[in-house]
Amino acid sequence: MERNQILREILSDPEITEKYNIKKSELDSLTTSPPYHKKIVEVLSVIINENDNHLNSSMIYKKLKNIHNI
Repeated sequence: MERNQILREILSDPEITEKYNIKKSELDSLTTSPPYHKKIVEVLSVIINENDNHLNSSMIYKKLKNIHNI
């Protein structure tokens, strides 16, 4: 499955779309490439992209920490 499809599939869950206020039109145009308009899209995109690039989980975690300035 393509990266963008994975992202859209995850975010298309009704509970998630409601919780993060993601509209259907917005969902159709989401990609795993920047710019990101919502933090949830950015976090999921990093996970999907880096996993697909075969980065190990600790490196992905470090990138996520960097996104959140932890």
